[in-house]
Amino acid sequence: MIIEAKGIKKNYNGEPCLKGIDLNVEKGRFLTVMGASGSGKTTLLEILAGIRLPDEGSVKINGKDVFSMPDREIALMRHTYTGIVYQNFSLIDTLSAMDNIILPLALSGKKKGAEELAKSWAERLNIPLSALGKFPCKLSGGQQQRVALARALIYEPELLFLDEPTGSLDTKNTFNVLDILKEVNENKGTTIIQITHSKEAAEYVCDPCDILHIKDGVILQ
Repeated sequence: MIIEAKGIKKNYNGEPCLKGIDLNVEKGRFLTVMGASGSGKTTLLEILAGIRLPDEGSVKINGKDVFSMPDREIALMRHTYTGIVYQNFSLIDTLSAMDNIILPLALSGKKKGAEELAKSWAERLNIPLSALGKFPCKLSGGQQQRVALARALIYEPELLFLDEPTGSLDTKNTFNVLDILKEVNENKGTTIIQITHSKEAAEYVCDPCDILHIKDGVILQ
């Protein structure tokens, strides 16, 4: 198992958000979690990714307890092994689109050839090369989302977390992104866990058994 989550609980202001979730994810799986707003799906994704602490429970990635790792080891894991695309993109406002995309490579000391690789991903994701020199505030929402995707894909993480990865995209770019995600899953063996509201998007990339539904903090069987 690449991910083993046991007894995950999380409360906000005394109200339960996640109610004891157990979830095992095999390496190479493409898993989609669906649910209404407020169902707990984003919180679950962030806990699985080691971004947010649960109140109870544990998460292991490749057998290592994420929340027992030293901060330096967690940071290294995020820059070399796991990738995440947030629903709000989380681009750095003071960096150009190009510098946002190559940031993971820069942080891991792999800047050689990074700009050419970024241009290649930009082309695949239909990001105009003219946009790469712009700051995020000068990009459309769809362009920002694709820059965030390029940033997560550029270092070929083995484990990819996606929160509404096509939420700001038109139909053409949605299916282009989904095709790319299917490709990296099938050809690179990348394990992907995504959240989406779109049943169409979920069914396009996942077998029915790989679509989970969460409601009121519980995964429905």
